[in-house]
Amino acid sequence: MKDRIEPRHKVLMRGRLHGSGFARDVCVLDASSRGLLLTLAQPPARGEMIDILVNGHTLFGQVEWSKGRRMGLRFRERIDVLALIAGETGSLDLKRAQAVRARRSPAVALDWSRFIANRMQFVVAIGLMAIGAWLLFDLVRGSVGALDDISRFLAH
Repeated sequence: MKDRIEPRHKVLMRGRLHGSGFARDVCVLDASSRGLLLTLAQPPARGEMIDILVNGHTLFGQVEWSKGRRMGLRFRERIDVLALIAGETGSLDLKRAQAVRARRSPAVALDWSRFIANRMQFVVAIGLMAIGAWLLFDLVRGSVGALDDISRFLAH
């Protein structure tokens, strides 16, 4: 068996296959962005162009292989297989789905802003404490120097 280009997702979904003059119920056994593994009573011939309605989406492809009750369907365009499995509405176009996922949602942006603000508050607090410690040290050093001067004055 040749190596897979990408992982396949084991599923069990019902669908309706349409081809040249026929419509049949099918069961989807696994899915990838490039195609489906289907089982049905009489698979169409290799090379035939078909469409399948599954989870509210109509997918177009070509029969890649057929053996017994099983067949492999190869899509024209890659799809967002996770959206298909989840039954999401809208386009299954993989490039569009990846672009949408790449954009940060407002909630994620807000969380990131809060994270950065908390870190900045921490840095500012440490800086203020360092400045305070330096001023306190300078004050104590100056006071000790003044006490030494007073001691010397009183000793004379």
